Formats: sequence, C-alpha cells, structure tokens
Amino acid sequence: MPFPRPPQAVTFDCWSTLIYEVSQEQARAARLEALVQTARGLGADTSTERAGEALRAAWLRHWAEWKEGVASGSPEIARWALEGLGLRDGEATEKLARAFGEASLGEEIRPLEGARETLEELARRGIRRGLVCDTGFSPGRVVRQILDREGLLDLLEVVIFSDEAGVPKPNPRVFELALAPFAVDPGDAVHVGDIRRTDVAGARGYGMGSVRMRWHHDDCSEHPDADAVAESHAHLREILGLA
Repeated sequence: MPFPRPPQAVTFDCWSTLIYEVSQEQARAARLEALVQTARGLGADTSTERAGEALRAAWLRHWAEWKEGVASGSPEIARWALEGLGLRDGEATEKLARAFGEASLGEEIRPLEGARETLEELARRGIRRGLVCDTGFSPGRVVRQILDREGLLDLLEVVIFSDEAGVPKPNPRVFELALAPFAVDPGDAVHVGDIRRTDVAGARGYGMGSVRMRWHHDDCSEHPDADAVAESHAHLREILGLA
C-alpha cells in the first residue's frame, strides 16, 4: 500500500462518499418552481418549459466551469438562469440563489452505510478527519446543515467547501486548507472520494494517498485510478488499516 496504515489524517469527499441523495426530484421541482415564480415576479410571462431550459443551461455552464477548475454555485446558477430568460435583478437573484441552495434540505439524504462507523473509528484512534467538498446548487452552509442533521458534522474536524475556498478540486489549495490545521505532511494523509478527475487527481497532485469509493458512484472514466478502490466503508476501514 503506497500510504501509511493507518494514516495520520484522512480527508473525505462528501457526496457519494459520506452521504447521498435518495432522490433529487423534490429539489429539482422546488428549484424550477422558484425560478418560474421569480421570473413572473419580475414581470416575465415565463412557462415552466422555458424556465426548465434556462435552468438546465445554467447548470451545464456550472458543470463546464467546474471541469475547468472554476468555482461557481447557486449565486452564479441563479444569475445565469435569469439571464437565460432575459432578466437581471440583483435582489431577485440573491433570493433565488438562496432558494436554489436550500432546496436540498427538503430531500431525503442518508449517510452511506458504515460512514459514521468509519469516522468514529478514526476519531477513536486519534486520526485527524477533514472534508473537502465541491459545491454546486447546495453551498457549504447548507451542506453543513445536512451533515449535522445526519450526525456526521461533529466527527469532522475541518470542513472545506469550494464555494468558500474559491476553487474546486483538484486544485491543491483545498487539500492544503484541509490539512493545515492538523500540521500533517501530505505523505502521511489519505483522501477518500468517488471522482477520479477531482478526488484522485487532487490528492495525488498534493502528495496524498488516495482511495476511490465506488459503493454509490463507480467512476469508470479514463482518468487514472486511486491507490486503492473501496467497495464499502467496511472495506475502506480495512484499506486504511483500521479493521
């Protein structure tokens, strides 16, 4: 294994690594309705279909910027969606961004099986624990609420979100921010995540060990794979030398 067992610190991705959405339909519907009502409040007779097209285009722009290493989130997506409808209004954009961000609070979100046990075992052994999370519709302040609701936030000593850090993974800055409070060398730390392009490449770029979690999302892209691949959190604990 190319990293110490157990490591001195472990950082985690969030979605599909610690938590997952059972369904996104309620949040999607809430965001679409918020856009329609915002547009109509600005005097635009906007159909649900047209609003849906504008929202999809705004999300795709966010996705493209994320792949280029540019951080964006609900404020930008709200602005782009309104601009797609020919609308510009600072106060309305701010309110819409808040509605976009908080829509996920109404979804059923669960921890991956064994995620809490992994964090508890790391804490029991005195191994430092951090989160490095790229954000989209849901900003860091909302994801914190979700993690707290699911009983995971108190088990994480440091939480880094791309909308707050100003850059997404694989930028080494977010990994540096996560490890700095621990005073742990990157070579003594491991990052766990599900995406090769961001989690694996980012960890490697900063000199950390990497584990790809494939239980909920199996990234079969062409990007190089992690040092190890975990089939579950129970398997992850074995990989990290905790079992």
